[in-house]
Amino acid sequence: MFFGVELQLWLVCLLVVVGRIFDMSLSSIRTVYTVKQKPLLSSIFGFFEAFLWFIIVKAALDYVLNDPVTDTLLIALSYSIGYGVGTFVGGVLASKIVKTKVSVQIVLSKKNDEIIKSLRDNGFGQTIFTAHGSGDDAKETYFITIETNEKNLKNLKQIIDKYDKKAFLSINETKQVFGGYFGNSK
Repeated sequence: MFFGVELQLWLVCLLVVVGRIFDMSLSSIRTVYTVKQKPLLSSIFGFFEAFLWFIIVKAALDYVLNDPVTDTLLIALSYSIGYGVGTFVGGVLASKIVKTKVSVQIVLSKKNDEIIKSLRDNGFGQTIFTAHGSGDDAKETYFITIETNEKNLKNLKQIIDKYDKKAFLSINETKQVFGGYFGNSK
């Protein structure tokens, strides 16, 4: 006995926590692949997720010792801890495993050719438009669109910020991209 609870119950609780961490991690990754319309990968992750879930639930429901109330509460707590931690771990893993392309629209506060050169020198393919603001004192500026991998955003933002702290950026996840230049999008 440990803290007044049978060792076997602690082992079941540990199994439930660890199992749910794995199960929910798979669930998070599966969900991302489903949203990204990758049905084969989503199905593979879903198979293992369901298999683990069944094993965990069976172990949890089969176990009742002397005190069903305490046993049920500890197993439910273990299940919840595993669920929460697994969701977090799965989100972190999904962001590392699943590659995401993003579309970045940049409106500079003023026309600046240095920023164009710096972006190009850093491998960012870009499409540049001449634009005008909507105010009475609106000056000609650049509207830049860039497609890149999400992992490159930090570098892109640093370059923009270095040359134009007032630039407007809009970032959207891109579903599919065909053609074009992706020099730094490994």
